[in-house]
Amino acid sequence: WLVLTNFGCGPNSFILNLVEDITGSKPLGQLEIDEHAAEAGIVTRIEAFVDTIQGFANSGRAEGLQGQTKNIRRVAYTRFSESKVVVLPRMCEHAEVLAASMQAYGVDAMVLPEPDERILVYANSVTSGKECLPYRVTLGGFMQFLQEANGHNVDLATVEGFMASAFGPCRFGKYVVEQIRILRELGFDFPIRSTVSNNGYHDWGLGSGFERLAWRGIVAVDYLERLLWRTRPYEKVRGTAEQMFREYLTKVCDLTRRRENLAGALKEAGSAFRVLVDEDRPRKPLVGINGEIFLRSNKFSNSDLVRECEKAGLEAIVSPISEWFKYITHRNIEDGIRDRDLKRILAGNVRKFLLTRDEHTVASNFDPFAEVRDPSTKELLGLSGQYLSPKCGGEAVLSIGAGLEWLKDQRFAGVISVMPHGCMPGGTVAAMSAKISEKYGKPWISLTYDGIMESNNQARIANFAEVLRFCEKDRLRQAAVS
Repeated sequence: WLVLTNFGCGPNSFILNLVEDITGSKPLGQLEIDEHAAEAGIVTRIEAFVDTIQGFANSGRAEGLQGQTKNIRRVAYTRFSESKVVVLPRMCEHAEVLAASMQAYGVDAMVLPEPDERILVYANSVTSGKECLPYRVTLGGFMQFLQEANGHNVDLATVEGFMASAFGPCRFGKYVVEQIRILRELGFDFPIRSTVSNNGYHDWGLGSGFERLAWRGIVAVDYLERLLWRTRPYEKVRGTAEQMFREYLTKVCDLTRRRENLAGALKEAGSAFRVLVDEDRPRKPLVGINGEIFLRSNKFSNSDLVRECEKAGLEAIVSPISEWFKYITHRNIEDGIRDRDLKRILAGNVRKFLLTRDEHTVASNFDPFAEVRDPSTKELLGLSGQYLSPKCGGEAVLSIGAGLEWLKDQRFAGVISVMPHGCMPGGTVAAMSAKISEKYGKPWISLTYDGIMESNNQARIANFAEVLRFCEKDRLRQAAVS
């Protein structure tokens, strides 16, 4: 086989695994093409590949491969086993409330610990280095759990994993099947359950009651995080905002586990956080953070980007997790219209109505201190549609839409988009953000993360903060003159 690939093409990092499994021990060549590829270099590599084929043919190894078989099947599972503990990767704090919702409906769920550098050591030992960081972080988390299970007195026969999935250009759709394959080759019989975004994650098998319970919990954690980010840069005593967030996260999870109303705890939260703020401190430049959903939400993967912004003298918020769930519900309805599937259209609209109503119910418990007003999916797609067709799908249209919403808002000073190395949707956003930034006169930068020391990104954040402060001084000076 000779495979032609593009330089920096994310999907190839998984496609090549499929091709290697099919070719087995036979020669496999790869030509990676970019704008600098010269004809002489390509000819040299083709000639070398021909020599490899001839050497393989003359070695007699081809005859020795006859009758050899290897299990290269890739499969994911959708239904939870009643007798097993479901292990969830810790993508973000929302994993805790998701596990609590699953427990409320009879699934024994647990969340993996906060990731650290060890999980990348595990993952890097079985990957090529071209796979995206979220894939390696989640794979390394499962590997660490399985390798160290004896130290935690865990019977591996009683556990299984969970990993969401999706269709489209993002590599996310291949996470679960590749992880199962790798873990199987390492000797672990570790089934990983999955759910797919194209049906609105409606295939959990736990019923609509579970979906609404989990949704309300997710929205509640979104708002608690907004309270944390609004408070922490101005707290009277360092560390109190984080402690308060942990307390209310625990309360939300406990109430969710018992299927009880969240209203009382959420109403308390706004007042409790407000007390922590030193009102004499002036507001700092506010920036919005969007991009690939795992990377922007996972503190280990993005080197705790919100805190890095705060260290640089900024106030930051991150696009909410709920944004993605509303978007995939919207897409599910569109797919139904495209396929003329009346049942899908009706079910999607009912789900959208319930999501919207439950979101408003949760949001009504937070006072204006949270300063939150998230645009609807229709509004986001309307904004991004000026630059990128909604049919492109995925997180690029959401990031462009959210970035435009923030740039138009006088409260926001700038935008940061994050992406894993080689991310196609992230690359699209990065390519378009400069033009949009110039139009609105506010900075918009893109940061790439790959699990290595992020000193370059730290320097860029510091420079970004300096630019924002200069822009603010210039704005005030012009306002005084006028």
